Amino acid sequence: MALRIAVNGELENLETALGQTINLLRPGGRLAVISYHSLEDRIVKQFMRRESSTEMPTLKLISRKVTRPTSLETKSNPRSRSAKLRIAERLS
Repeated sequence: MALRIAVNGELENLETALGQTINLLRPGGRLAVISYHSLEDRIVKQFMRRESSTEMPTLKLISRKVTRPTSLETKSNPRSRSAKLRIAERLS
């Protein structure tokens, strides 16, 4: 794990923020998360899967697959190469 991530408690903050989004979204509202690090993406993926696969799900996954930047995007913006977008919709 990167030193910056550990020192700043970024993964713990991400988990806390994701947990709070459920109460902030209205039914039909969408949660879109862009992650740039594999550890961040794992947390987002697990959260969305957990919230969409319970007996009474609170989220519906918009796409089962992660959205990645195109090769054109990575050529014009090299930092985007590690970006992953995941989207879920709040259920009632």
